[in-house]
Order: sequence, then C-alpha cells, then structure tokens
Amino acid sequence: MTKSLRKATQTVFLALLLLRCGLPANANGQQQSLEQRQPLELVYADSIVPQDRHETMLTTGVWYFRKHASHHASLTQKIEWGISDALQISTTMQLVNSSNLTGSTKTGIGDIEIGARYTWPKVGSEFTHLALALDAGFPVGSSQRGLGEGAYTVSPSILLSRELARSKYQIFSTTGFEIVIKHRRLDPSQHPPRTSAFSNNGLSIHAGSGWVTGEISFSSNRWNGGDETQLTITPSYVWRLAKRGELLLGAPIGLTSSTDRVGGVVKFTFEFGGKPD
Repeated sequence: MTKSLRKATQTVFLALLLLRCGLPANANGQQQSLEQRQPLELVYADSIVPQDRHETMLTTGVWYFRKHASHHASLTQKIEWGISDALQISTTMQLVNSSNLTGSTKTGIGDIEIGARYTWPKVGSEFTHLALALDAGFPVGSSQRGLGEGAYTVSPSILLSRELARSKYQIFSTTGFEIVIKHRRLDPSQHPPRTSAFSNNGLSIHAGSGWVTGEISFSSNRWNGGDETQLTITPSYVWRLAKRGELLLGAPIGLTSSTDRVGGVVKFTFEFGGKPD
C-alpha cells in the first residue's frame, strides 16, 4: 500500500468513525455551533439561536387562517440585528393584512412589534440555553376594519431550550405575558383586548436537511376577566436550504372554539453580516 493510499484510507476511516459517533466532521473537528445545530425560526415559539454581533437576520412570512366563514391572511417581515453576541433587537411588521372579520374582506397594513432579547447560550452545559425577551406592540393596523389588534402591549417572556442525544432532539419553550397598556376604539362587534398569558412549547428532531418540529401553543385571558382560551398544535418542517438560509412550512390546527380551525404558514429566513464564516 502506497503512502498516499494509506493516508486516504485513514481519512475515510476517521470520517466514518465521526459519523458513527454522531459528531460533526467539520474541517477543524470541532463541535458545531448552536446556529448549525438548531433551526433559526419556529412557527410560534422563538428560536433560541441568537444573532452574532452585527449579524442581520431577515424572515419573510406568509400566514393564512380560516374559521368557518371567516378568514384572514398576512404578509410579515421580521428583522433581527445583533448588538453583541448575546444582545439583539428586532422589528416585526405586518406589511399586508387581509381579513373579513368585520364583514366584507378588508386589506391594509397591520400592526408593528419591536423587541429586544438577551441570550445565555450556555447555562451549566453547552446544550442548555436561556434567554429573556421584551417586546412592545403598536396598533398601526385599523382595528375597526379587522386589520389589527387595536392595543398597545408590552410582552416580557422567557425562552428555554435543552438539546438531547447529541443535539438530535431539542425541547423548547417561550412563556410570558402580553400586557395590554391601552387600546384604540374598536368595532362594536369586537371585544376589548385583555392582558393574557401565553406558552409556546415544542420538540424538534433533526431529520434530513432540516428539522421536523411539533409545537403546542396556549394563550388565555380568562384569569383576567376575558373569555378566550386558545390552544393550537402545529406540525412543521424547517429545511436548511444553505448554511445561513431556511424555509419553514407549518400547518396550525386549532383545538378550542376561540382558535382558528386551520391555517398554513410559510417562512423564508436568511442571515448576513456578523462574524466571517
């Protein structure tokens, strides 16, 4: 056996051994980053993956929901930017909303949300992650036309994530409150918005070129004098198209009378800037 053939055989054997052990066989033999191990976006829960310093992430979403004869659709744009490796800010805009909630179908701009988040990517372990977030909502869309919530809100939340089985599985949770500060004039058929509690939890499994994900989303304002309890299960698949790009396909299914019965969600996400690859 020649020296070059022996070296090639050793390289192939090492690569197979790394795959057998479930470790990433990258050029430096190092553990993959959190960004490589987990999806950049989820349907309702917030992904634990933070933005690096001066890194930008853009997520364009298309949402459609139906409940009996009523329906609404929206086109959203989310922009996230890393101030540091742990601190990031974001803006989510409903660029186009279409709804027949108040009668005939109305179309126009929706609400806007801005937020900030601080992430601890390692909490006692490389595979345990924690983040604290604070978001503020502004009623830009017309609530009387069914295009917005009509409420000024503040939403503190906590994000938790734990990776299992060498990062093949991830359990995650986003839990918090949506606090209504005040609201605009509503259509007579609409109930005034009330402060609510929410929790979006799920499991993701690495499969193929992405992740199969299941989410259970719960929110309720009954404890605050309201009459709504929303419960949704959402299967989805997140396809990692490129190192810094993803396509998400989800199908929310409502389980309570105050929840939209069925829906569809498509998100396209890509990143740029930040640390060089």
